[in-house]
Amino acid sequence: MMVFVSYFAIKAMLLIIDCKYKVLSVLYQYENLTEDLEEDVKTGEKKRRPGGDNKLKSSNGATYVELKCSDVEEDEEEEGVEFLNNNNSKMNKSARAVHEIHYSDIGFAAFGVTGRAVIDFALLTSQIGFCCAYLIFISENLATYIPSVEKTSWLFLLLPFLFLLTLVKDISQFAIFSLFAQLSNIFAFTVVYWFDFQHLHLAQVHPREFSLEGFPFYFSVAIYCFEGAGMILSLEESLATEIRDQFRSYFIKTILAITTLYITFGVAGYLSYGPETNEIITLNLPSDDGFNFAILVKICLCFSLFFTYPIMLFPVTSILEKKLEVAQGSTAAKFMRLIIVLLTGLIVLKVPNFGQLMALVGASCCTLLAYIMPALCHLVLFRRDSDQSGRLLDYTLLFLGITGAAIGTLDAVVNS
Repeated sequence: MMVFVSYFAIKAMLLIIDCKYKVLSVLYQYENLTEDLEEDVKTGEKKRRPGGDNKLKSSNGATYVELKCSDVEEDEEEEGVEFLNNNNSKMNKSARAVHEIHYSDIGFAAFGVTGRAVIDFALLTSQIGFCCAYLIFISENLATYIPSVEKTSWLFLLLPFLFLLTLVKDISQFAIFSLFAQLSNIFAFTVVYWFDFQHLHLAQVHPREFSLEGFPFYFSVAIYCFEGAGMILSLEESLATEIRDQFRSYFIKTILAITTLYITFGVAGYLSYGPETNEIITLNLPSDDGFNFAILVKICLCFSLFFTYPIMLFPVTSILEKKLEVAQGSTAAKFMRLIIVLLTGLIVLKVPNFGQLMALVGASCCTLLAYIMPALCHLVLFRRDSDQSGRLLDYTLLFLGITGAAIGTLDAVVNS
């Protein structure tokens, strides 16, 4: 199932890349036509294109550009501009350098204001859900390490400091903490593997590991693990221009490596602890008196997630500041951040189960972002494409996304 979800997650996120270059191609054609318009206005003449098709129209004495999807596709065929080719042309690179396309922009290009609103809402909800999951993880592990302090008390102690961190305006200031987070993750994986293999001699194969009743929960969490639709365009844009055409190869290899890590990590953990395996695997590590590696792993992970929390809220605050027209650094912006942090704390109090929260976010928002919207946007933007295999993939993603979202969300709500 992890391989299945991984495969379609890769396909769906690469569709978003295709949609990006489709939108860029339209923008490029629009710029060409605008340049023609400016030249014609300066010379006082209307320029007619071959075949008598004049895209410069007049209405009430005003001249404007008439741009249609069919016109754009004709221009692409006439000029031989291949924007979706991995070996991008110089014009395509120039267009990418000028225009910054976000996921919500693709939704707007396909469905207008409604598409942008749906994607923005799903992104906001999923990012806040991630932050809530971090709070649950940190508070539960700290409560295990220091039993005298309850989980709720840890939560109230963390929120003020997290609010102060959200006031940092430049995300690059978290670079050193992000580096430490990655190193601590590698260290944590290594230690957990070590403890898992220590218990392998006690492993027993249980005859009823697979439960059809628990399948929706597992499917939702698997989608949660692979959801990266909101970051895929930023990742692709972050590559240097000269190697950006190799992004697909890098991305596929990375996801394959992560999928292998997920599978081996899960198998090793379950074979070690069997039915006693906790949803947060670090809770299975021994917590003997005195210093040990298990405690160090928990401290490292809590520290890294603590500083990852404000990074995950950056997209939320950026979208809300833009939507609410709030100036960055103003009192209103600070108050908005305080409300968001308090909201995450309130959600954690109401939904204290880490696994069920992941399942709920994964089944609803992550499924929408990872499967449904990429397929819908691709269907609309490439509706005149004769590639039947592409349409089959779109319909497959829609079926998986809608079915998984409905069943997973219902299961998460019923069992929460």
